[in-house]
Amino acid sequence: MISSVASELARAKVLEEVLAERERQDLKWGDQTFNKDDHWTVILTEELGEVAREVYEKNEEDMYSEIIQCAAVCFAWAEAYNNRQKELPRGI
Repeated sequence: MISSVASELARAKVLEEVLAERERQDLKWGDQTFNKDDHWTVILTEELGEVAREVYEKNEEDMYSEIIQCAAVCFAWAEAYNNRQKELPRGI
């Protein structure tokens, strides 16, 4: 069993990598706040497909990188969702 310290370190490493990927995505794509949910679904599906390809090809190093990209897309989508909610008038 993995110790709680090792688990916390692994979680911190993953979070750090996801946040770095979010920064990279922002630099590459700019503000994505107003993407509609169907657009986010397409982006996430494409990323998940890349994870699946690396799993199929048994390429663990690239698989991990794709998982981080996938997580960063989910993170960006959640950020966009929250930002859109702030923009909507009450009752909508």
